[in-house]
Amino acid sequence: MRPSIARYISISLLILGWLWLTLGGYVSDLFLPPPNQLYDALIELLNEGYKSRTLWEHIASSLFRVLAGFGSGAILGTAIGLYMGYFRNINSIFAPFIEFLRPLPQLAYLVLLIIWLGIGESSKVTLLFLAALPVSAVAARDGVRNVSAIRIRVAESLGASRAQIFMRLIFPSALAEIFTGARLAVGIVYGTLIASEIIAGTNGIGWMIFDSGRFLRSDFVFVGIFIVGFMGIALDRILLVVEKRVVHWAGK
Repeated sequence: MRPSIARYISISLLILGWLWLTLGGYVSDLFLPPPNQLYDALIELLNEGYKSRTLWEHIASSLFRVLAGFGSGAILGTAIGLYMGYFRNINSIFAPFIEFLRPLPQLAYLVLLIIWLGIGESSKVTLLFLAALPVSAVAARDGVRNVSAIRIRVAESLGASRAQIFMRLIFPSALAEIFTGARLAVGIVYGTLIASEIIAGTNGIGWMIFDSGRFLRSDFVFVGIFIVGFMGIALDRILLVVEKRVVHWAGK
């Protein structure tokens, strides 16, 4: 069976199960709204917004935080990781901080960021920045370390300088792992975004999901979850398309 056919079959079975449970009355609408209620909720959010803000404003707020936090964290983390992989002294300097941040739950220091920066955008963007940075740094560092030593010796024997080896050999060779790290970082940043908006937010999709739950608007909650999921898939696919264009030699 082709993978695309299997994908469509699994999605169809999931939708049929959803219809059977909800329309058949096996599950209360409070716990699992039927598709028609979700459609009505989406139309209501598009027309009336939520808590004095349009749905697009909530989406834009969340997207801004993701792009600002992920973009800055991934760029700086990648730069640090490249130098960590190429220069042992730099690795010795940054490795303790990167290895400490990487397994640390982001919400553990969200309270500190709120105390330092307040509940505005700065604390949320900084949190997402710190979530993306260690993942990107480790991916870039490992990408540099996985470059074949034979290729480096060949470049040295041909008279290439350290700068030329780094820019023309090591950096291109590490790009595949750098993009893999970026895609992993997006997932972590998205999970952190929702939690940060719940704890210290007054807008955004994550806050809308949490606030809707307080008033038992499970239809709004499910709409918000679907929006977050599709936004995450879209960003991942964008990174995948860019990776295929930039690292077109991968796997060949």
